[in-house]
Amino acid sequence: MSWRNKVQKNTPKVELHSIMSLIVGTYKTGKTRLWKEVTELHYSSPDEALLLAFEPGYETWELDNIIPIHKEGSDEDAWKQWEFFKKEVVPGLVKEAKEGRIVKLIGIDTADRCVDAATSWLLKDRAKRYAKNSIVSLQDLGNASGNVENGYTALYEEMKKPFDALRNAGYGLLGLGWTKEKETTLYNGMKYNSVELMMHATARKIFESQASLICCLFNEVVVVNKDGDEMSDNIKDKKGREKGSNFHETRTVMVFRPTEYISIAGGRYTDLPEEPVEYSATNFLKVFEDAVKGQLKKTKKNIEELKVEQEQERDEQAKDFGEQEEAKITAEELIAGIHQQKDRFTNVQLTEFVVPEFKMLLGTANYPSVADVEALSKALDFISNFKLPE
Repeated sequence: MSWRNKVQKNTPKVELHSIMSLIVGTYKTGKTRLWKEVTELHYSSPDEALLLAFEPGYETWELDNIIPIHKEGSDEDAWKQWEFFKKEVVPGLVKEAKEGRIVKLIGIDTADRCVDAATSWLLKDRAKRYAKNSIVSLQDLGNASGNVENGYTALYEEMKKPFDALRNAGYGLLGLGWTKEKETTLYNGMKYNSVELMMHATARKIFESQASLICCLFNEVVVVNKDGDEMSDNIKDKKGREKGSNFHETRTVMVFRPTEYISIAGGRYTDLPEEPVEYSATNFLKVFEDAVKGQLKKTKKNIEELKVEQEQERDEQAKDFGEQEEAKITAEELIAGIHQQKDRFTNVQLTEFVVPEFKMLLGTANYPSVADVEALSKALDFISNFKLPE
């Protein structure tokens, strides 16, 4: 097939659930509230927006469609949260998309806690793989694996798979994340403070780099006098020294472009507001709608026509992807099959017949530590068809 057959035209996606987006802010800035109000305003049914809660930040809000994943495991066994997410929730959503989509937009609250759960799962899994009592950190994974693996690379690959599966199944993702103030030193020694994501660089690759729209919630402070009027200059005491006012107002605004102080904002749209926007679901959706319209320069179809067309494309993509996923056999399933077949052998027979072959096929007799599906398939085929001597 010629590469020319792969050339295609792309029309910007016009639905919120057709992209990956981020709403970020420091603690208690209204991230979960904005999720609630945006989805209630944007979707006709609450079933179309599903919040995957990796922390209990939703507890003060009336929400109709959440999965409290944080309840699957506490801090000590947070790995159970990721296990449930990747083995139950994701396959279920992929299957549902193939058979008849209900959910359109998936919220991750918070992305930071999601990263913690995935990290916990990875360290537990690798401790088992490398026969260690425990692995305490991603940095420690390198030493534990004999430098076979880099902990941060392994985390990226682990998290990428389920999120790619959800995207390929046609779901939109909206992550909620924490921000912090960070001091940066330039090459010339100059320093500046900025608002950034709290998560480490590897997690940012998963969420920030893939987001087409990033909204930063920021608490903007206005200094006022006792009459409530905004002040442009500091008040002064009798000696002419500046001093702080006893009055101020704080309001939460939505920032859609990076500023001299806020770095984590923006996206892949050109028509985003330069100035902060008043916090509200209506304003958020208007910014998104205006941004989408700003990208549509050539098409003669209106947004409603594009919505119908792109929804059909998503459903077809989801069906094809779901069929491909159903045909896949995972490493875990192959290992379970080997476990079952192993029961036919005595320890002496395993040592004599199975161990040498596994070392040749897998490079090790410790087959649970192997992730190569093709090699495990060969090992399962061997042990399943091996006829024990009578």
